Amino acid sequence: MDVLWFLKKRLEFIDRLYDETTASFREKMRKMEEGEAPYEDHRDPEYTDVSEPAFLEEWQEANEVVEVIGYWSLNMIQASLKAFLEEYVNDMARYYSPFSEAKAELAKTKAPNWFDRYRLFFLNYFHIDWESGPVNIQDLEQINLTRDDLIHNVDVTTHTVYQSKKHAQRYPKSRFTDEVWATIGLTGKIKVGRDQITQALSLVDGFCSWLEEIRVHYSAYLSSLAAAEPKSN
Repeated sequence: MDVLWFLKKRLEFIDRLYDETTASFREKMRKMEEGEAPYEDHRDPEYTDVSEPAFLEEWQEANEVVEVIGYWSLNMIQASLKAFLEEYVNDMARYYSPFSEAKAELAKTKAPNWFDRYRLFFLNYFHIDWESGPVNIQDLEQINLTRDDLIHNVDVTTHTVYQSKKHAQRYPKSRFTDEVWATIGLTGKIKVGRDQITQALSLVDGFCSWLEEIRVHYSAYLSSLAAAEPKSN
């Protein structure tokens, strides 16, 4: 099974889904910002308080929808990465007899979370060092930590999600924190907009493409590792 093909189809679907589901809300926000019909500001400052922008509540509601769609898009990206890695282990066990017990060995690997468990397992069992790949592993880890906050750090009083204490200590300036809010002292607010979605999709695509290239040419990969080892005198 071409698991990379299925991963890429999932990522393309998420990309389209985000754009199509946020389009009407982003357009509504744009019209409010530019004063286009039906959001013209007809208030008379002589008789009405105009210290706040017109249609502020409506703009905030539309913005919240866009933010929440971004949250769930990132959840789907993270889930796609995890599903790819699970199937990758299955494929390695299926096509390379020395790895027939890969799933059992993965289950034995101890780590603080699933991401570190897979990273250590790939390094120690498959001899694939994620740090040597084309993607910064800390960036991938930030996707995983942000997803955890979106699921486990929810406050019933708001749609906004903030970094957990542990996440904020590890990445005070994450790819997925809102820098604008940070300038007014509200640090740790998670932001998943168009730019963050694009970055996350690219990170997962690049990382998984690299892994699949290794799997398809695994014998050559092992030979390259052996050739790179320092020669003993």
